Parts: sequence; structure tokens; C-alpha cells
Amino acid sequence: MEGLSNLFVTLNNLVWSNPIIFLILGSAIYFTIRLEGVQVRNIGHQIHLLFSSGGSDTGISPFATFCTVIGYRVGTANVAGVAVAVWSGGPGAIFWMLITSILDTAISYAECALGQVYKIKQDGEYRGGAYYYIQRGLGFKPLALIYAAMTLICVPILTVAPHAFSITSGFKNSLGISQYITGAIAAVLLFIVISGGIRRIAKTAEMVVPFMTIGFVILTIIVLIIDAKELPAALSTIVTSAFGVDAVFGGMLGTAVLWGVKRSVNSSGAGMGEAVPAASATECRHPGVQGLVNSFSVYIDVFVCICTGLIIILTDCFNVKGVDGTILHLGQGSAIMAQQAAEDSAGIIWAQEALNTIFPGGIGATVLAFFLFFFAFTTLLNYYYQGETAIAYLLYNKTQNIRKRMIWVLRIAMPLVFFYFAVQKSSTSFASGELGVGLMVWFNVIILLLMSPTIVKVYRDYKEQRRSGVEPVFNPEKLGIKNADIWMEINADVISSQAESGEGKSGQG
Repeated sequence: MEGLSNLFVTLNNLVWSNPIIFLILGSAIYFTIRLEGVQVRNIGHQIHLLFSSGGSDTGISPFATFCTVIGYRVGTANVAGVAVAVWSGGPGAIFWMLITSILDTAISYAECALGQVYKIKQDGEYRGGAYYYIQRGLGFKPLALIYAAMTLICVPILTVAPHAFSITSGFKNSLGISQYITGAIAAVLLFIVISGGIRRIAKTAEMVVPFMTIGFVILTIIVLIIDAKELPAALSTIVTSAFGVDAVFGGMLGTAVLWGVKRSVNSSGAGMGEAVPAASATECRHPGVQGLVNSFSVYIDVFVCICTGLIIILTDCFNVKGVDGTILHLGQGSAIMAQQAAEDSAGIIWAQEALNTIFPGGIGATVLAFFLFFFAFTTLLNYYYQGETAIAYLLYNKTQNIRKRMIWVLRIAMPLVFFYFAVQKSSTSFASGELGVGLMVWFNVIILLLMSPTIVKVYRDYKEQRRSGVEPVFNPEKLGIKNADIWMEINADVISSQAESGEGKSGQG
């Protein structure tokens, strides 16, 4: 067991070295420029699209998809992951999480729109994912098969780890419940929901996501009100640390950027293709719709991360370790912070202790444990669906019966994997999850850069149709995009009408 843990940590450090930071930031800036600041120019329209009607027997509605994607983006990484970032990168890591997430939103648009372009209809449902646009758009099936296999291994297996551990450790910290008991209960509930497929997953997300997100924001507001006098100093510490000018954390500029980028990507998943299967399952008229809707979800994700950061900084329930291993800051908000530093540990207990300083009798820790359960649980639902979609792709040429059987194997195996990681230690869990994310990012972001001409073409087509005053309708043939035939069926009525009237010349920038 110790050998496996060390292997995960070693591989994770190798994958998350400086090159991947340059790749993420560079590509995020590139897409922000090529897509004309899509993530900041369309916020009002994104909100409008979010609540537009949609959905059918074949695809789910934009709002259901949004909740499903938010469900996976807002996970335990938004709480435990922020603590890990501050421990190793200082308070400045919170600032760089914000900047990276804003830039990463352009990448999220790119991958979600591209997933829609090359989706297919299989077994009565829309299916899509990075492997579909690798094969159908890039024309490189061997690489698509590798990526699909990687998705099946990394997402419903490796990236389950930190969420499983966070659920069980949260209840252990607050209520003293054994990780084995919590892990078993959560595993059973996970099986019940995923056994219903995308529709049950989406329905669960629609019910849970608004509740859990708004509830956590309310907790943050209470902390801000009670500790309002500490807010200016906290914000100053975060900003000055981010630029290496803070008296205590001045030497951590590089690590602040590294951990800010790392936690942003691990939290939102932008760039690793996690959101693409759910985004592709949506019923809509143009790929740009889901590009805009699901890229907006990154803002919700980073907002929750900022909430966590403010909670632990305001209450002084955080520690910081220097690059040489010395303790630069030992939190005074809770006696447990000294123990955390001695154990070289950081996680959800920081936020739980922070809330305990506001709510007496351990109520804060208990409330957060329940929120974390929902955060992690909805994330796991999306992770399962990514695995299901990967199986459907890998077994495309097999019979529907064979695909269903293998999907049921995953439905049984994933709760067992969840239980395994639920009772492991923190270092193993987070290293496993980060390793899975890192491997996916390397593949997917490079593919997105190679396919950027198509992404830009689709965005400009959507923008120019809106500018002309019509509801954007996707016609891949007019744009010269091949292997996107499903859209000629989806929009057959409008395309036929436009052909008859000689209208519908969409922008092809």
C-alpha cells in the first residue's frame, strides 16, 4: 500500500511540473484572444441560455446539463483543494486560482462547443467526448482510442480518490463516524443513482446543486459579516502574497502561481475534457449554446473556491509551509492547526475548524461535512458518466447488449473503487486525483490547440447569426465541417426552410 502511495506521488510530481503550467496558461490566453474574450463578453447571454427550454428523449436540457457540470466542478477540491494550495503556495495561490479560472473559461468553451459539434446518437442518446472530436474532427482514431481508455482509467477510478477521502474524513472530523461506515453508505447511494444513467444523474444534480451552492455561499456571507473588520487585511495578504511582496510570503511567488494554476484546473476540470460528455448530451440548435452555458459554470466553481479561501484566511485557520519546508505561518484560529502543521497535512478540517470559530458546539464542522458530501457526490456522478461514455465509444462496433453489460460492470466497480479510496490517507487520495487530471490535460489541451480553427469557426458562426437577429442554427456543411452529420438531422427543418428561401448564410470567419 505504501509503495502504491509513493508511486502516485512521484508520478503526480512529474506530470505537474512547470511545462504543464505553461501549457495551461498559454493555451488559456491563446483561446481568450482567438475567441475575442468569449468568457467576459457574453455573461448576460450565458445566463439567458442557462434557463432556456430544451430537452427531449434523446438529450437533456441546458439547465440540467449545467447542474450536472456544476455538480462535478464544485467538488471537494473547492474546499480541501484550496487548503492544500494555501499550505504549499501561500495565500497568493487563491489569487492565481481566480486569474487562471477566468482564463480557463475560454478553454471550457472550446472543449464543450467542440464536443457538441462531433457528438453522435447512440442507443437512443446523444454521446460525445474528447475522443469523438479526436477521431471525427482530427481524423486520428488510434489517439482517440488511447484517450478514451485513459478517460476510463483516470476519471471514474483515479480522480475519485480525493472526493471519496474528503467525504469520509469530513464526517470523521465532525461526528467521529468511522470512514468505513461513511464510505459504505456513500458507495451504496452512488450505485443507486448511477444505475439510472444520465437522466437520473441530471435529475439528482438539478435538485442538489442549487441547494449546495447557495448554502455554502450563505455560510461564507455569515463569516464575512462576523469577521468584517478582518476582511481588508485578508484581501491585502492574498494580493501581496500573489505578487511576492508580502513580508512573510514574499519568497513564494513561483509556488503561489504553480499551486494556483494546479488547484484551478483540478477544481474546475477546464482543459481535461471532463465537462464534454455531459455537455454533448444536451439538446440544442447550435454547439455555441453549450460552449457558453458550460463555460459559465467555471465562474461558479471559482466563486466557491474564493469563498473557502476567505473563510480560512479570515478566521486564521490556515498554515503555510515554505519551499524549504519551514513553517512560515501557523494559524491561531484553532489549536488543531499546530497538529496539522506537525503532520504536514492540509484539508477540509481547516474549513471545518474555521466554521467552528463562528458556530459553537461543532455545528460548523458538521454542516460543512454535509455540504462536502453533496459536493463530492455530485462530482462522482459526472465522473461515472464520463466512464460510461468512454465505454460506449470503445465498444462502438459491438452490440448494444454488450455495451450495456460493460456499463453495468462500471456501475458496480466504481462504488467499490470509491470505498477503497474512502479509507486511504490524504496524500494518496490527492496525488491519485491530480495525476488523473494532469494526464488528461496534457492530451486534451494539445488536441484543442490543433483543432482551434474549427473552434473559432463555430464561435464566429454563432456570433454572426446572433448579430443578424436570428436564433443561431448550426449547419456544418455551410462551414465546411465534415463528420458532423447529426446536425443535419437535428436542424433539418430550419436548414430545409433556409435552403428553400435562399437564406441562412452563416458567418464563416
